[in-house]
This record gives sequence, C-alpha cells and structure tokens, in this order.
Amino acid sequence: YFEDYLKLTKELYESNPKNVDFKNGLAISYSKLGETYTSLGKLDNALKYFEDDLKLTKELYESSPKNVRFKNGLAISYFKLGSTYTSLGKLDNALKYFEDETVLFEELSESNPKNVGFKNGLAISYSNLGSTYTSLGKLDKALKYFEDDLKLTKELYESNPKNVDFKNGLAISYAKLGEMYTSLGKLDKALKYFEDYLKLTKELYESNPKNVGFKNGLAISYAKLGETYTSLGNLDNALKYFKDELKLTKELYESNPKNVGFKNGLAVSYAELGEFYRNKKTENNIAREYFQKAKLLLEDLVQDSPTNSEFGKNWLQINKELDNL
Repeated sequence: YFEDYLKLTKELYESNPKNVDFKNGLAISYSKLGETYTSLGKLDNALKYFEDDLKLTKELYESSPKNVRFKNGLAISYFKLGSTYTSLGKLDNALKYFEDETVLFEELSESNPKNVGFKNGLAISYSNLGSTYTSLGKLDKALKYFEDDLKLTKELYESNPKNVDFKNGLAISYAKLGEMYTSLGKLDKALKYFEDYLKLTKELYESNPKNVGFKNGLAISYAKLGETYTSLGNLDNALKYFKDELKLTKELYESNPKNVGFKNGLAVSYAELGEFYRNKKTENNIAREYFQKAKLLLEDLVQDSPTNSEFGKNWLQINKELDNL
C-alpha cells in the first residue's frame, strides 16, 4: 500500500512540482516506506527513504520558514534519521540529527506554547538526546535531558489524562530514568521508576489489549524489574518478572513473526532467563536451553538485518555465554 501511495504521490508531484501539498505528500510517502523497512529490519532501505524525505522536507521548510507544518515535518525527518543511525551504531551521526531535531522543537514549542504536539515532540527529542549521551558514556548530560523529558511528559499527561499517547510517553520517561539510575548504580531509585513504569504500562495494556505497542511496553517493564531485582539479589521476584515478560514476548512474536523488534524482544527474554539460571550455578542445563533458543532467533535477525548493530552485538554475547557453559 505504501508503494502504491508513493507511485501516486510521485505522479502528482512530477506533474505539479510547484504544488507544496503534493511535494509534502511525496515526502510523507518516503517516510512511511522508511518506517516500514525499519520494522522489517532493512535499515539500508529505510535510510535511503528517510534521506529522500529529509531532502523534500528541507526544501519545503526553506521555501516557507514560517510554515509550522513544514518546520514540524523537518523536525520529524531529523528524528527518523537519528533513530536509524542509532540502530546502525553510528552515534555521532545520530547525535547530530537529534540535536537538529531538538532545536526545531524548542523553537516550535516556544512560539506555540499551547500546542501539545510540539511540546510532546520536544519531550521526545530530549529523550533521544538522553539515550544517545548514555550510549556515548556522558551520563551527566544524559540525566539532565531525561529529567527535562520527564518534566514535559508529566505536564502533558496531567493536563490530558485520557490521552493514551501522553500516558505512554510518561511511562517511557520513567523507564529512561530507571535505566539512567541503574547505570549510575542507584538501584533503589531505579526500582522506583521501573515500578512507576510498570503501573502505567499495565493500565495502558489492560485498557487496550489489542495494542501491540502497549503489550510490548508491558513486556519491557517486566524485564526492567526482573533485571533490577536480580541486581538487588531478590531472585524470586526477578524470576517471576522474567517469566511474565517471556509470556508476552512469545505472544507478540507468534502473532507478528515478521516484526524484527518482537523477534528480538523474544530473543532478549530467552537470554535474560539464560543469564538468570547461569547465575544460579547449579542450573547450567536450563541456562543452556534458553541461550540456544535466543541464539536461533538472533542468527535469523543477523542474517536478515546484518547492518543492525544491536543484533550483531547480542549474537556475539550469546555465543560467548554458550562457550563459557
């Protein structure tokens, strides 16, 4: 459908190149194909379409710099490219695009303070910068951006408590701060944020059980609590959360086997249970079984998405775990 969409928007634009709506429609079609290739794990294809999208959104904005729709479109284009370069492991490129995104959303939010969409875009851009600085090892910078993100997502949710996107945004903010405090070794603080994350993701999933994004968010929240309780030495709680996570990731993958994110999520669930049983020393056979299951999924992921740095890194780690056993 997106290929048919691209064909028509291309024809419209080429027959009327001065029509900004047709040009914008073509940019959107490139973006949609980029998103779809991302979900399929084809990052090189995704990158090409996101670059085509950026070229057009830049031209639209530069020809009408006061048009907030075009400015917002350009900010989103920067976000898509930043996310793709993150998946490719090219963090310097990602950082540049996320910084460009943040500048535009700060300007949009300042000039349109009542526009919740721009405020939400700014919150997401802060979160992106926080994640990138975390990966670059600059934790003080990362913490500041995550705190800025939380401030905005809290305001958005409290002023619109029935908006599920804002509720989900606040949940993600809690998760990011939980991860940040885990990196800083402050596990009690991390636990509090992960419990807040679980509370919201549970509410979102229970009110929208067919929404795979919310189901995936709930699975991730179980994983985070499992990891934190493992670090705190509370293994009974940890195992319970890891098993809850596995149940959901299995269901997500089985109902969406071509979605590489869900496939990777299931591989991670198996790997976490493998690590859990490996740490018990006496349960190496169970650990090996889970690591083998993770390895099979990761082999497919690496084969289908060879440019995804996370899949390659996870596959190497699983092989190392199996060699050690």
